[in-house]
Amino acid sequence: MSAVDFGDWAIPDLELTLGGRTYMVSPPSVDDGKVILAAAARGEVNLGIVKGDLPDEVARVLERVKPGEHPALGAAVHAQMVADGLPQATIDRVTYYAVFYWARGREYADRLAALLWAPRQTEEAGAEANPKG
Repeated sequence: MSAVDFGDWAIPDLELTLGGRTYMVSPPSVDDGKVILAAAARGEVNLGIVKGDLPDEVARVLERVKPGEHPALGAAVHAQMVADGLPQATIDRVTYYAVFYWARGREYADRLAALLWAPRQTEEAGAEANPKG
């Protein structure tokens, strides 16, 4: 019997580039995966993607997360971002992205990130950029 190399089907690291640096986020452990799914559920409720209240059992999973734990990024990547001087708001966005990346996939995370953070042109800004006359 021959061995099966499962490497082609294993989940690869999430490679994030920011400010000329690359951060490699390993896939979450089983325990971290539970927290990530709970965080994704809370995010979808908070954003109005899912209607209703967060189930109590999901909230209890999130209550067990201790300060300093970073299941979506991993402690090492989070610490490196802090050491690199990234603003807290940027780290929060990266964490939010990673939660949805691990929970729902890249396409979903990309769409959500674009909806939440892509620059928008207002009608007034558009009028100033394209004056008539």
